[in-house]
Amino acid sequence: MSRAPSAETTVSAVAVRRLAIAAQGYSRRYRRAAADDVESTIRRLSCIQLDSISVVDRSDRLALTSRVGDYPRDTVSRLLAAGRIFEYWAHEACLLPIEDWPLFGPTRRNGGRRWYGEVERTHPHLAEQILGEIRERGPLGSRHFDGAARGGMWGWKPAKAMLELLWNHGELAVAGRHGFQRLYDLTERVVPAAVLGSPEPSEEERLRTLALKAVRARGVLTEAGVVEHWRLRREARTGMHAAIDQLVADGLVRRLAVDDGCAPVLVPADAELDRPAAKTAVLLSPFDNLLWDRPFARRILGFDHVIEVYKPQPQRRYGYYVLPFLRGDRIVGRADLKAERQAGVLVVRSFHREPGVRGSAALDEAFDRALARLARSIGLEEVRR
Repeated sequence: MSRAPSAETTVSAVAVRRLAIAAQGYSRRYRRAAADDVESTIRRLSCIQLDSISVVDRSDRLALTSRVGDYPRDTVSRLLAAGRIFEYWAHEACLLPIEDWPLFGPTRRNGGRRWYGEVERTHPHLAEQILGEIRERGPLGSRHFDGAARGGMWGWKPAKAMLELLWNHGELAVAGRHGFQRLYDLTERVVPAAVLGSPEPSEEERLRTLALKAVRARGVLTEAGVVEHWRLRREARTGMHAAIDQLVADGLVRRLAVDDGCAPVLVPADAELDRPAAKTAVLLSPFDNLLWDRPFARRILGFDHVIEVYKPQPQRRYGYYVLPFLRGDRIVGRADLKAERQAGVLVVRSFHREPGVRGSAALDEAFDRALARLARSIGLEEVRR
């Protein structure tokens, strides 16, 4: 390991890029994994984003299989039910290690993120009705309650909106999933008593802990990237600056200049700054942790990350559900993929090389390996290009 630098050290942009990629822990080959592997990876990454789109597979599964390998499909649901992880708002809706529950007390008191609208005003009777049903019957999903949706992406029926409100406020917790639909239960029946009884940290300590977790999970971040990692509310951002300064003063994090002349970066105190390029060839979820901070991705990877699933087809440049292809320490292309599950086939609709990346037999071979590994990890038997 290289000698720890002083705070005045200037590191190269190449070193920053390699730190960021190494921290993600992508696997170099197909593997099989167990529940413990999934739980420990969520803990190491601090959180993993959820997303409902399943054109290839759910984003959390793509993110996890790229790191731990293939694992049983009910693993995440079982970990939630066992109180080993929990689901809540972090970067977006994410899977988090259970011991971090106390860090999100202020978010729960603020009502989380108000996707649920004003249901507490329009249907105030629903809260006790839903809590009573769940108390008596156990974990339930939206489909277990009557009501009609209003139409549109977020036009939920009132019961669904109230379930979301109760979850956002911490009165309910996600106890598993049926398909991708949340199953909600009383929080005290899901989150272990020892965790619920843990003292909530002060705001200063909470922000220090969140900052340290983000830097360790991502390997290297700017201060703005720490805020983006957790999507912090505006009022927390000033406090985060002070929290990071304290971590630097305590010797837990280093603030380093970069030879590209842009904003300084934060790295763990024991970060190894002279890493070789990774020998990785992996297709990434569009919502992978590496890509959360898009300005930073442009800066260190030279990669302008765009997600086009919500655009009309004529406006798409790369495709509907596009997975960036990471090879070594560069993203070298974008693959528009689709899983045809009944046929057991992963279809490559298109592949776009990044500017300056030349086609070669080595690139084709690496891409074929990454496709084969992805297909196998998500339960498909064949790749069709």
